[in-house]
Amino acid sequence: MHKCVLKPLKSVIEVILHDFQVNSGALQQLRENLALAKSKMPQDLGVDGAVPPDSVAIEKIRQKFLNMRKMYSPDQKVSLLLRVCKLIYTIMQDNSRRMYGADDFLPMLTYVVAQCDMPQLDTEVQYMMELLDPTLLQGEGGYYLTSAYGAMALIKNFQEEQAAQVLSSEARNTLHQWHRRRTALRSVPSVDDFQPYTTTEEVCSLCAYKFKIPDPENYALFLITEGTSQQLAPDTHPQQIKAELHSRPLAQVFHFVYRRVANLNLCTPADFNNGNCLQVD
Repeated sequence: MHKCVLKPLKSVIEVILHDFQVNSGALQQLRENLALAKSKMPQDLGVDGAVPPDSVAIEKIRQKFLNMRKMYSPDQKVSLLLRVCKLIYTIMQDNSRRMYGADDFLPMLTYVVAQCDMPQLDTEVQYMMELLDPTLLQGEGGYYLTSAYGAMALIKNFQEEQAAQVLSSEARNTLHQWHRRRTALRSVPSVDDFQPYTTTEEVCSLCAYKFKIPDPENYALFLITEGTSQQLAPDTHPQQIKAELHSRPLAQVFHFVYRRVANLNLCTPADFNNGNCLQVD
């Protein structure tokens, strides 16, 4: 389907997106912000402690982005984006000899994107976000795609006096609206459905709505790992927790479970067979 439809349309879509950016002035603003962000140190973009990729690695990543631009399939583009992001993670960990979580990755990705100095990446992200099969938004590919969007949003909002190290409310709202629109036909939620910035409180609200829970105040979201159960605080981010668990060198089986609890301050064992919990991953 991609070969029949998207291959002949790719150049047309690129011209339309480029013309829109030029006419709106967004492309010129992005070029200026990229130049400004490129001149800054990693710490100015929110990188805290991690050693960034060197110039050789940056050029290697830039070449991968150039190859991504030649692809017409959004699936293949996301697959290459995933490899780039994993390469950045590996460099961060090898250079610093420690593990990094999702909160550390977005600033580093922003720094790398700025160093690559490719304004075309903005339309690449839009292309993938709108044309990727919604079922492929699950898992790491969807997570890193939203991370790439977040990196471009930070650069677009970068200012000389104050680096944008946190996504604006407008960018967050855009991500939420996009995700609801692209996954509107799914009936049962998964942790993969939620963006890196979605809180546990928001996840619980959605689960209560989807599963038609009459007393949502008696339910909570838990992280289940090898017989242990940990209730997640309302302001935590399940998708970031998931990304951090996946980044660990030793694989660990875990589940996010939305379930009834007798006392919301206590952690009690989950039992999938007695109906007291709903697995959402």
